[in-house]
Amino acid sequence: MTAAFVDLADTLVDDFDPVDFLYRVAEHCTSLLDISDAGVMLAPLGGPLRLVAATSERVRLVELFELDAAQGPCLAAYQDGVPVSHDLTVSGQWPEFTGRAHKEGYLSVYAAPVRLREETLGVLNLFRRIPAPLPEIDQQLARALADATAISLFQQTTLDHHRTLSAQLQQALTTRSIVEQCKGFLTARQHTDPDTAFQRLRTYARHHQRRIADVAADIVAGTLTVEDGPPQRPAKRPTPPVG
Repeated sequence: MTAAFVDLADTLVDDFDPVDFLYRVAEHCTSLLDISDAGVMLAPLGGPLRLVAATSERVRLVELFELDAAQGPCLAAYQDGVPVSHDLTVSGQWPEFTGRAHKEGYLSVYAAPVRLREETLGVLNLFRRIPAPLPEIDQQLARALADATAISLFQQTTLDHHRTLSAQLQQALTTRSIVEQCKGFLTARQHTDPDTAFQRLRTYARHHQRRIADVAADIVAGTLTVEDGPPQRPAKRPTPPVG
């Protein structure tokens, strides 16, 4: 937990990559919390909420469906600025989103706004495959991770007084588009699935200490080849014994 918060605080660098940072946020969520998948949505100032990072292709599709349908707990958490816990086995509220998420195997979701004081930048979306709300201790940690994410994004703007937070968030969305192109390229080229393709991309970028966006652009341009290999996933927190 300490290592995760230190990692999220380490943003005052010249080559700060907002997309790589937000993928790390999502990965820390899956490692520290009792969840199956996580997604991060952000909204450039004055713009609509957009998906920036997701830990799997399944959750990415659910998140995109939620944005397209303009309904769901993640949108509610962003609009109201307060956390939302939702049981996906109950179809009364947000029926279209609930049905799609349930179809993908998710049975509950917790959404924590990425918020600093009165400014809401986005939302952390945490999905579970069991029909139970996120434990209270995990809800508290999720809110702390969301707050740390907001502080880090604001803090990073001090490197350059001419850069605005809105420009950084727009850069994140642009970079994500490059990453998605690369995922599609690797999926077709290596005859694998999008999740495996992304893990190979992330593993290569980490191993060579390069920005994920730069590696993705080189792969799409044909100037870099990432060999097939087993993907590396973040360690999962062990489930505590019952009783």
